[in-house]
Amino acid sequence: MWRVFLPAYRWMRERMQKQLPGYSGGYPVWLWHRPKPDLRRSGHLAKGSRAVLIEVLLPADRILLSDFDAWHCVLNRWFLYLSEKEEKFWEAGAPKDYHLHGRLPPELERELKASWERIFDLKAIAGSDWTTGEQYIQAVAEEIYLFEVARVKEFIAR
Repeated sequence: MWRVFLPAYRWMRERMQKQLPGYSGGYPVWLWHRPKPDLRRSGHLAKGSRAVLIEVLLPADRILLSDFDAWHCVLNRWFLYLSEKEEKFWEAGAPKDYHLHGRLPPELERELKASWERIFDLKAIAGSDWTTGEQYIQAVAEEIYLFEVARVKEFIAR
């Protein structure tokens, strides 16, 4: 994992601690929930790379669902707005390029992090100005056991 993403992963682990019973603090295992993307196409792996798709069946109380595109707000320290009005309000009050400089004044930092909680509100994201087209839902789990593996399929990236 790139060092720049450590704060976002730490944040996700804090959410997992709050929302998943039995979570013991491990790093998240990332999963696609829906729709199942075509991992062979570009963007996932280098062309010609051999890879493996592992399909798993996990109980709902061990996964945390979130919007894949909205997760990038957490990764990049962007405010997750749901409307153009909200976006303009945030941009008027936040320092220029705040996401590149690290810290914000405490009140703005709280607002920023509160906006990230929206990645878990799939209906709100789907109905917002933020998204266009199909919604990609990801999941995180702390671990996957062998008996939860339903299928393994090899493929070559295009």
